[in-house]
Amino acid sequence: MTSRFAVSTHLAYDTRFLLTGEELAQEQFWLRQADADLREVLDTLEQFGVITREQGMAHPGFLDLPVAPPAPALPPGMPPELAALLGPPAPDAPRRAEELRGELTAGPVELIRLTDLGTHAVRLRLLAEGRNAPLVGELTHAPAAGLLGVLAEHYDPASARLELAAWTRARGGPEAALAELVQAVRDTPWRTRAAALLDVLTVALPDGEGERLLRSLRGDSQLAPTALSVLTHREILHPDDLTGPESLLVLAESLLQLLEAGREDATIDSLLSQGRSKASEAIAAAVASGHPDQAGLAALRSLADGPLRERSAQLGRLNAARARRSTARSKGKRRR
Repeated sequence: MTSRFAVSTHLAYDTRFLLTGEELAQEQFWLRQADADLREVLDTLEQFGVITREQGMAHPGFLDLPVAPPAPALPPGMPPELAALLGPPAPDAPRRAEELRGELTAGPVELIRLTDLGTHAVRLRLLAEGRNAPLVGELTHAPAAGLLGVLAEHYDPASARLELAAWTRARGGPEAALAELVQAVRDTPWRTRAAALLDVLTVALPDGEGERLLRSLRGDSQLAPTALSVLTHREILHPDDLTGPESLLVLAESLLQLLEAGREDATIDSLLSQGRSKASEAIAAAVASGHPDQAGLAALRSLADGPLRERSAQLGRLNAARARRSTARSKGKRRR
């Protein structure tokens, strides 16, 4: 939108030209000139078919963006003159932010959108600068695991659906494509990665096919824990919808994902948050759940036999010490 473009233009102007004295008093004049130049540039881009302009309400995502860059962390001992140049943003930044927010919420504002030509030009510029700018359709010949990985990391849901549709057509149709995609999830050695790939596949498949796929995998001997994890995470299934064995698989999967991510302390905290006896019961239930990741379950048993037991003993000693102090204070009060 034009208002946000004007803010960026003013910031660039303030950064490039350090006004002092009489020049500072004329800043508003120079900024009005900058606004006029911006308007001329936008007129030209519209004439060339690079952008379209229309009236509409500002998207909420634009309302709280800063109007000045954050103040940098300055090293100690920097000369005052240099510190003044690199120091905190202008003191009127909060006022300018409030004014802009008021402008964007008062009513319709001018909205600017890139046309296909404009999007192409921006993509070429990003690529020239070494930035990542994937183009829908360019992953047609990618392997299934590579496709899902890029969709999970770089695509919004709408673009992911278009990319997957193009990839599916190149594979001869949905049946062959889906079998290859599920196999890619099955072959992924990391539980958190497999969950992310299956999740993005769920989102990218059309017309409820993703949910149907997840439900069909509830009985899969290898992928059931991953599918159940995605189903519960997306609230397609609630805890009451799970069978007893499925609840145990979800418990085991959540603990294994935490542990796999290198978050041993977080896993222990999660277990002990319900009490020491409950922690032992949870470990025993996870180990007996029938989860297919035997190496992960072995790591969970090692955690229970080592760090978890040590932390539990420490908590027991701390609780005993607190109880003794509380008893001593209580006896002292009775003597008085």
